[in-house]
Amino acid sequence: MTTGLTRRTALAAALAVPGIAHAQSWPDRPLRLVVGFAPGGAADLVARLAAAEMGRALRQNVVVENRPGASGNIATQAVVQAPADGMTLALAGLQLVTNPGLIPQLGYDPGRDLAMVGQLTALPVVVMASTRSGITSIEDAVARARGPGVTIGTAGVGTSSHLGAELLFRTIGGRFEAVQYRGGAPAFQALMTGDTEMMFDLVASYQAPAVAEGRIRMLGVMQQDRTAGLPEVRSFGEAGLPPAAMMRSWQGICVKAGAPPAIIAALHAATQAAVRSPDFQARLKALAIEPVESADPAAFDGLYRAELTRWTTLIREAGITVQ
Repeated sequence: MTTGLTRRTALAAALAVPGIAHAQSWPDRPLRLVVGFAPGGAADLVARLAAAEMGRALRQNVVVENRPGASGNIATQAVVQAPADGMTLALAGLQLVTNPGLIPQLGYDPGRDLAMVGQLTALPVVVMASTRSGITSIEDAVARARGPGVTIGTAGVGTSSHLGAELLFRTIGGRFEAVQYRGGAPAFQALMTGDTEMMFDLVASYQAPAVAEGRIRMLGVMQQDRTAGLPEVRSFGEAGLPPAAMMRSWQGICVKAGAPPAIIAALHAATQAAVRSPDFQARLKALAIEPVESADPAAFDGLYRAELTRWTTLIREAGITVQ
């Protein structure tokens, strides 16, 4: 399907909304895309690329609004408190399925208050070791964890870098000490200097120079198959690790529950237009981020609910909370 056809699909869906006589009637003003992270990061980049392409498909501006804080929960609450008219969007991500287990007073019901629209990306999670650790493979890491244990630097309590370690070693058995830093940059610095032995993180461009300099080693990606962005790095599947130990982060679009189904359909068609855009694909693949579209809103909702159950269960079993 071409981008042009996808745009027509989006407009046709808008026409189907009861009471809308012309395609121009919805959206009749710019839409907001609320992002729970500061400008300049990967989430912000994905949001801005998606907003531009979705705006073209909907023939209306989609304005990115950064609302950082509380692990993305401030942005989510802004969407939940908006009218259920599909005009206020959120960049959905792993925080939507981890915050319900981490934050005691969430401020909304994750099972009822949000409607998933469409997926945009999948982000590989890579396991790294300091070359000073002597760990040269994922098998070495497992053996070390099952023996004396390992030190793992994280970007903070409840981040993907923390939860990835919890997931792996709770699934296969092993001991680790989580050293919590204020963000990914100091955690990565500690890995390079050997202050910590391992780190779990989303694939990022700043990792390659440290590999080339011989300061860190890529042990594996936490998924069944290798990722195109790091074709030389083994997958967990190759290492014989079970699917229960695997994870990928992801991003997509959601709105407040209760928006008319035809508006949800129009927005979903716009997410498909974004993912199929050559510019969107090229920009993301350069960052080792995989563009992914969902077949329909129900497919993305299925992913969301499965991930919500999975991460809420793990977080509660591990007794992890954030203040």
